[in-house]
Amino acid sequence: MGWRIDFLASAPAQDTTSGLSRVVWSLAAALVARGHAARVLFPSQNLSARADARGVTAIPVPDPGAKRRPFGRDIAIGRDASDLLDPDVDVIVGNDEKAGALEWRKRDGGRPVFTMILHDVSLHTFDTLRPLEPSRGPRQKIGNWLDRRTLKRLEARALERAQVILIPSELNRELLRTNYGIQDGRVQLMPNGVPDPVEAGTKANARLALKVPPDVPVLSFIGRTPERQGLPIAVEAFRKIRVIFPGARLLVVGSEAKEEAGVTGMGVVDEITKARVLRASDLFVFPARYEGFGLAPREAMRYGVPVVTSRHVPLEGIDAKGAVRIVGSDDPAEYAAEITGLLADPSLARSMGAAGKAYADSFSYARMAELFERYLAPHLTGPELGPSGPTPRPGGG
Repeated sequence: MGWRIDFLASAPAQDTTSGLSRVVWSLAAALVARGHAARVLFPSQNLSARADARGVTAIPVPDPGAKRRPFGRDIAIGRDASDLLDPDVDVIVGNDEKAGALEWRKRDGGRPVFTMILHDVSLHTFDTLRPLEPSRGPRQKIGNWLDRRTLKRLEARALERAQVILIPSELNRELLRTNYGIQDGRVQLMPNGVPDPVEAGTKANARLALKVPPDVPVLSFIGRTPERQGLPIAVEAFRKIRVIFPGARLLVVGSEAKEEAGVTGMGVVDEITKARVLRASDLFVFPARYEGFGLAPREAMRYGVPVVTSRHVPLEGIDAKGAVRIVGSDDPAEYAAEITGLLADPSLARSMGAAGKAYADSFSYARMAELFERYLAPHLTGPELGPSGPTPRPGGG
């Protein structure tokens, strides 16, 4: 029989704005397909439990909204989620600082096994991004200090209690060592899955739906945190290449962009619109200042779109020259030079897109589920593991 697994996610399954939350839901579904029982606890105002079409049971946790106390909302969600955990669960999985507020009781046999899926080292993200904010005086400095202290306490507590720490890239291993001194065998590499492409028709059909001319160069950017993911660099690089390609367009998804010649800020969109943007694109630009895994560029690669990205995005196992262009600095002029070269050589861009797609296609949720089983099995007395993992239970539950 399979394991019982409770996940704590940061958003509902239908919330497309949180890519890493969608990774949690998709991994849970992949584990259900392999014979386990999975529930996902998530903050919500709608408190009715339900099972989604993939067999994952959704357990809403009361969302208290913003709190004045540093990370007060996360602490409240973690504590309320503690009361909703299945007392007979085999594995509990956290994936952000909310897990630092979780409480549970160990049973005989060492269950549940507490596991952290560490998409990012939150303390490093905080230290990287907060200095980029405009300075607003002493009160802001005091607030940042209080926020950082609380974040470090929550993340450290979660990591200390974790029997298994799953990281999406080797960058996270180094950040765990430098920020928390963690460098033991609990840390295991489990790359995030990349969503399958959504059917959005041909490039011509996608451009027609988006009201984009069929014969102009189209660049795209997808990201919810524009400063972290380099939107200002992308826009400045676009201004430079538009001197050479005056009809070029830049489609910005997930973030607001100031309207200017050729730039279309689309904000948060649904999945079919995002798919159309990628189908319509000649290049995907992602000049991230920091990125723990780089889900957005890998998703673009799965659509066969050539990617120009930064050295801050970890891309283990990829032929950098053949499948992606990595820019060595944050200088918009360097991005403009790479973009111009690819737009001027469509044959090279097509071959790069094909190589990137072959690379990104290897990141599946089924593979994530296999690795999850491999790393958790030594901590659990069952199930019996064969060549394909746990023996499925009848009905997949």
